[in-house]
Amino acid sequence: MVSSKRLDPIKKLANNQEQKAARSLGESLEIYKLEKDKLKQLDTYRVEYMTAMNEKVSSGISGASLQHYHQFLSKLDFAIKQQKEVLLVCEQRISAKQSHWQKEHGRNQAIGNAIDRLKAKEDVLRQKQETINTDEISTQAFIRRQKINNQN
Repeated sequence: MVSSKRLDPIKKLANNQEQKAARSLGESLEIYKLEKDKLKQLDTYRVEYMTAMNEKVSSGISGASLQHYHQFLSKLDFAIKQQKEVLLVCEQRISAKQSHWQKEHGRNQAIGNAIDRLKAKEDVLRQKQETINTDEISTQAFIRRQKINNQN
């Protein structure tokens, strides 16, 4: 078997590892997008809730209702803070998975380059062998013609 063909299983494994890393990175990016949408929804809800509270305050509201609004805003602020922490964790995962994909991609590229170099060497050797074979055939044909010419 040709040397470059022996590396095909290694190249296939490297391709699979790179694709697996890329899928994992893609999944993390999708999760990040979903979590970022959740934060945006929380922020939007907070703005709407604050607007509603301000309208109630301007039209007159009891102290208990105002306290209820403030308690709910505190809970909402805490939820927003937690969601921002979730996004930070997602960003860290994305960074780690991106680094892992880059490593796998580099390995895959290196194996591909090694195979290409081996194929180039094999091509050169095959061309040299073909030249030797062609020269040998030409030499034998020349010798046969010389023998035939000498016999006549």
